[in-house]
Amino acid sequence: MIHVADSTKWEKGVVNSQFNAILCPINNRDRARDHAVQLIETYLADVDMILSELSLHVDNSQVDLYMLATLAHEIQDKSTSIGAEHMTVACFDVIKACEERRKKRFSQTLTWLKHEFDNTKNKLSSLVQMEKRIVRLEESSQPPN
Repeated sequence: MIHVADSTKWEKGVVNSQFNAILCPINNRDRARDHAVQLIETYLADVDMILSELSLHVDNSQVDLYMLATLAHEIQDKSTSIGAEHMTVACFDVIKACEERRKKRFSQTLTWLKHEFDNTKNKLSSLVQMEKRIVRLEESSQPPN
């Protein structure tokens, strides 16, 4: 199981208690670990795709800012569900800029959101890699049947 109670992740606000609750074991430690890794990988891929879509519209003067707010809400919902606290906060500012129809502010807040995603992605990817190494070590240390 992933041990996210590691204080460095909590102190930096990358994840909150929601993330830890998601990763609690479900009777089967290996299944919980696989679920956690899959959840993180899916989150990262989904958010990366939505950010790419948002980025396509930065220079479009005719863009529908309400549509962009909807995309930012998707990221916010995904981030909230996994406990990615910094991402949730950054999404709020993007959504607010869109709702206020402030194109320049949207561009600025999107840059910040991308920066927060890069930080979150780096930390969560490191966590996934560590978990995969642990699985390999556990599998290699088990005696053959």
